Amino acid sequence: MKIDVASRRRIEIFELRLRIELATVKAYDRVCQPESPLLYINDVSGRLSLVIGLVPHEEIMEAVGLVRLAKHVYSRSSDILHGRSSMVDAPGVIIDEWRTIVERLEIIVGAQQPADSV
Repeated sequence: MKIDVASRRRIEIFELRLRIELATVKAYDRVCQPESPLLYINDVSGRLSLVIGLVPHEEIMEAVGLVRLAKHVYSRSSDILHGRSSMVDAPGVIIDEWRTIVERLEIIVGAQQPADSV
């Protein structure tokens, strides 16, 4: 079965949103070192701020900018996926930019994706 371009992009948007959620869990685990793992993902936007605690002092401003960008990507991707946006599809160039942001986030939290992921 062949997937059309628009559907493929929505899948990519969903994947990026999920990767942000997983990165927040990893950041939470590394910063808070809880006795029990998170059983569900909530307050993704708030938990993204924990990423700042994972960088050296001299990289804090860059991390703050990255967290802001990741929050934007998460919010916009959610709007697209939940139909709250007039943009029901995102151009490939935007998805590529979002992917770069998510990859930078994953590097900081130590949750890099395998090379053969989507």
